[in-house]
Amino acid sequence: MRLGIKIILSFFCISFLIAAIGLISNWYTSSIQEQLSTNNKETTRVVEYTAEMERALYQSLIFLNAIKESDLQQELENGITIDEPTVDLMKSEFEEEMGRVSQALQKVSQFLIMAEIKDSTEQISDIDRLRDRFQLYERLSKDWLVMKAEGSDQAKLIFNTTISPYFRNRIIPVISHLRQHTVDLQNVERESLNQNLEQANVVVKIVTLIFVLLSLGIAVFVYRSIADPLLRLNRSATLLGKGNLDERIHIDNKDEIGQLASSFNEMASNLKKRTMARDYLDNIIESIQEALIVTDEEGIIVGSNKAALKMLHYTKDEVMGVPVKQYYNLDDLGNEYEEHAGKDKVFEFSLITKRGNKVPVLFSESRLINSLGEEVGKVAVATDITQRKKADKQLRDSLREKEVLLSEIHHRVKNNLAVISGLLQLQIFETQNEEVNKALKESQSRIQSISLVHEMLYHSDSLAYIEYNNYVNDLLQAISSMHLSSGKNIQIRSEIDKISLDLNHAIPCSLLLNEIVVNAYKHAFEGQDEGEIVVKMKEERNEIALVIEDNGVGYKSGAESKEQGLGITLINTLTHQLKGTIEFETLNNGVGSRTTVRFNTIA
Repeated sequence: MRLGIKIILSFFCISFLIAAIGLISNWYTSSIQEQLSTNNKETTRVVEYTAEMERALYQSLIFLNAIKESDLQQELENGITIDEPTVDLMKSEFEEEMGRVSQALQKVSQFLIMAEIKDSTEQISDIDRLRDRFQLYERLSKDWLVMKAEGSDQAKLIFNTTISPYFRNRIIPVISHLRQHTVDLQNVERESLNQNLEQANVVVKIVTLIFVLLSLGIAVFVYRSIADPLLRLNRSATLLGKGNLDERIHIDNKDEIGQLASSFNEMASNLKKRTMARDYLDNIIESIQEALIVTDEEGIIVGSNKAALKMLHYTKDEVMGVPVKQYYNLDDLGNEYEEHAGKDKVFEFSLITKRGNKVPVLFSESRLINSLGEEVGKVAVATDITQRKKADKQLRDSLREKEVLLSEIHHRVKNNLAVISGLLQLQIFETQNEEVNKALKESQSRIQSISLVHEMLYHSDSLAYIEYNNYVNDLLQAISSMHLSSGKNIQIRSEIDKISLDLNHAIPCSLLLNEIVVNAYKHAFEGQDEGEIVVKMKEERNEIALVIEDNGVGYKSGAESKEQGLGITLINTLTHQLKGTIEFETLNNGVGSRTTVRFNTIA
């Protein structure tokens, strides 16, 4: 039996006794009894309507709560899911309960107007206030159902923080006030009638005494129906507050207290599930190998995992409540921290341990945002990179050793080529044959061009590339020096872009340039005492264009295709090695020649 019905029945018994008094009293008591009966009927009607509204409202909230918990049950009930038709059925039941509330609200409003209850102004005001709040509750609930159907992550939070509190704090108190005020009005009226009844005869007094005794019995009955369950509810709530999440209330009553006990048991069950989920999440965080530190909005540590404590050599009690920046190496890396922290960026940083050691880490610090979009703290994640730093240093040291060794190899190759060049020079001094001397000088020139490449690599910061514009100038100067004894005034000029070449391109290109320039010295100025050679080198889109021009006699007709000497053979071979093309041209009016070599620097 519901609690409201118990109260109504208790008042009905009292009304019946009062009616009995009226039957044995005179016309005065009969009139009083009629007034009291009418008053009781009106009060009972209002109480019934308010009880119906309260029941329907609680039922609507239960359906909303069931819809809210449907996702959680899908995940936790061993594969048993709440399908969509079931959710739709609960929504339909919710709509029906809303209709019942609306009907009960309309009935009690019409009844109060038609009954003309004395001093009912405050009751009518309660009805108007209840109607407005019910309409707002209905709109909020329907909007929430739409949000829930769209899968919004905020739906559950809005239910807990808006709809449920609004229901309990803004609607139920108005219904209780309306019912209580109606009862209070009836009590006032009854007291007035009782004062009149005191003037009745002895029979009325005897019946009144019986009425008091019966009222005491009803009070005991109501007390046992309400107080005992409330005591059990209080005891269970105390145990739950102490952390006993397995505590449940066993109340078989079907009244509001029984519903409250059922809601309490459901709350305890949900709290246990959430606590287990939180413990699971905490275990995941603790198992993460990276250090994790959580701070509040003031930068005070409120949480950390085992990896962070192990890295810093502190216990959990020692770091809790301490400003996190105490463990940051801001003296050395303060600028890096200010530049990157709080921007979801990972950067190199260092933390200070309990012993004062500095631990290099990969560090990131992100803002911690709550469900309302407010910043409530920060989360810092750090990965120890001490071993990686040591490995990087070892790698750099090893690389430096190899660079020194490779540089020494280039130096020795250059020295060996210099020795070969010297041997050729000695042979030149010993040989009287001009053709032999000429061949030896050409070989010496070729060796010097290769030696010059190794010398520049030896002095270069990079052992893979050389600044070829500087190399060409040195090579042209060496060629010019070798031909000073020819008795001709040959000027050589260069227009070289800033170009870098690797060893695979630099050596064949150097030999090619040497052959073309030497050929120009030997053949371009026959019958002339002076002349000019211009060397141009440009790079565009990874293609090198090497151009050698002179103002000599030019190529003889077909000379570029018919001559089969060692020089032209080397030129063609080296061009093929560079995977390039070569073009011979005679300039305007047969004066001067141009040789153009093009090759790509990308293999």
